[in-house]
Formats: sequence, C-alpha cells, structure tokens
Amino acid sequence: MRRFLGALITAAALALAGCASSAPEAQWHAAGGGPATGAAPGESGGLPVAHPIGDNPSSPAPSASASASASPSTSASPAASASSSGPPADGIHRTTGTAAVALTFDDGPGPETPRLLAMLREQGIKATFCVIGVNVQEYPQYVQEIVRDGHTLCNHTWKHDTSLGKKSADKIRADLQRTNDEIHKAVPDVPIKYFRHPGGNFTPAAVQVATELGMVSIGWTVDPFDWNLQKWKGQQMTNHIIATVRNNTKPGAIILSHDGGGDRSATIAAYKTLLPELKAKFTLEALPQ
Repeated sequence: MRRFLGALITAAALALAGCASSAPEAQWHAAGGGPATGAAPGESGGLPVAHPIGDNPSSPAPSASASASASPSTSASPAASASSSGPPADGIHRTTGTAAVALTFDDGPGPETPRLLAMLREQGIKATFCVIGVNVQEYPQYVQEIVRDGHTLCNHTWKHDTSLGKKSADKIRADLQRTNDEIHKAVPDVPIKYFRHPGGNFTPAAVQVATELGMVSIGWTVDPFDWNLQKWKGQQMTNHIIATVRNNTKPGAIILSHDGGGDRSATIAAYKTLLPELKAKFTLEALPQ
C-alpha cells in the first residue's frame, strides 16, 4: 500500500510539473512587440482573439489590468476562444479569428516595399501594411501602389513612438490622426481600419483612442524578429525568418514582418521562398477593409 501511495504521489507531481513547463510565455521585444519566437499562435499575450477581425470593438476602454499580458495559466485556449463571442478582453486582436492567415508588414513604406509588392502580386496574395506617417510622407507613391494592389492599410503612428500609449489621450489622438491624414493625402478616402502600436506597447488609452477613430488594434502571433539586424544578418537572417514562419504558423495566425525601418533585403529574400509555401498550405488574406 505504501508503494502504491508513493507511486500515486510521484505521478501527480510529474503531471503538475508537466503542466507548468508547457505554459507559454508572453515575452515582448522592444522594437516590434509580440510574443517571443516559438509562442504558439493564438497565445500572444495570453489573450487569443475571440471573433473575426474587422468587427470594431465597441466596449469601453479596458482596465489597466486587462491590458497587461494575461497569465498563460488563465488564458483561454485557441479552441475555446473560437467558440466564444465578443472582442478580446484587452481589445487587441492577435489572430484572424478564422482559419485564414494574415501577413502583416510594418514600418514602411521603404525602399524594399516595391519588391515585396511585386512578389505578392505575382503570387496573387493580399497583405496588410502598417505604415508610419513620416515614411508615407517620403514615399507616397508606394502607399498608392499598396492600395492599387488591393492590400489593407494600418496606422503604425507618425514616427514609431514606442511610448506613445503612455501619453495623454489628446497626444495619442493627435499622433494617430496626423498619420491618417498623411495617408489620405496619398490615397484619399481609403479606409484605415487598423492600428498597431509600435513595440506592441498597447495601453488602454491607446486602444480606446484607436477605437474612437474607428480602428481595431491588432497584435500578432508569429514574429520572426526580422527587425533585429543586430542579431542576424544576410543569409543567416533569411534562414531564421523562413524557419520561424514555417515552424510557428497555424490557421488563424497573424504574421509580423517588416518592409521598412532598415535593411529588409533578408526579409524580401525569405518571403520569396515563403510566399508560395504559405499559399499552398493556408488561405492567405488581408485583414478586411
């Protein structure tokens, strides 16, 4: 009997340890925001989206506690969230809410944007571009090309201010409105339905202001860290991007990459390989306009 009880206690301890070790960690990087590579799609920040993106949240500003990354042990699973209703608790959508996968490109437009657009056009793939106001000002023709090709636009602030969400609501609103106005100088009347905070540093105030301006706040589930030029360069970066996207993309994922903000030649090279692969495996769609 003692041996039997001892075995039961040991088994229970191992089971508890296994549960603890399997909990995903919502780690955020400083330059683009989002979960560390390897976090399971749908678990970014511990709060998977509960309904399809495109439904603008109408709830009041979430509380400060709700905006923080939820504990993985208490967050809903992707399967559970798919059957629930209503917007995510913190107002930040981190999956598409459907089986479709969304490619998103940040920090542009930039010198590499036309090459990326040409590849997307060749594959017949639509994506979402989170553009920075000062870059729109410098490359309005690329924004026009993005819209002409049927891609979706997202507001990524005026100058990629990672601390914008900590400022007053009036300053946040002025920044986002200035960015929208600059976009509309290049492409009048185009819908701008999405907002992504630089660094993923969303705050309740930033989410609320974006909502008031008619924009849905979007995060991501897959981050190949193509922004981190200090860690990987050249072919090493290209290989890293390919491997990360291949290994972590699941139905409903929002994939983060960059077409601006630095040397993006490795990103372009990676997506030359990835685009046909992803197209063969998933339904790729731009976030709905």
